Amino acid sequence: MNTTTIHIKTDVKTRNEVKKIAEDFGFSLTSLVNALLKQIARTKHLDLNLEENPTQYMIESLKKSEEEVRAGKTISFKSRKDILDYLSKEIDNEK
Repeated sequence: MNTTTIHIKTDVKTRNEVKKIAEDFGFSLTSLVNALLKQIARTKHLDLNLEENPTQYMIESLKKSEEEVRAGKTISFKSRKDILDYLSKEIDNEK
């Protein structure tokens, strides 16, 4: 078998977590990565689940934002120019 080496950079925590999961399934980290690469090559498809659970702070912030929108405490703009004009006026008012 003709092989090559792939060097990747990732943080130590991620590597250690994935290495532990691979070992729990009876794989080395290298064999897990090889299996993933072979599957992608074979199927020409990649499924990733990047689901994250929001923190309590994020949930509270979103609720507050929704309340502000319902109360009409937000500003909408039709164009980038409108945004820049608004910001320029705000900056001038602070001076």
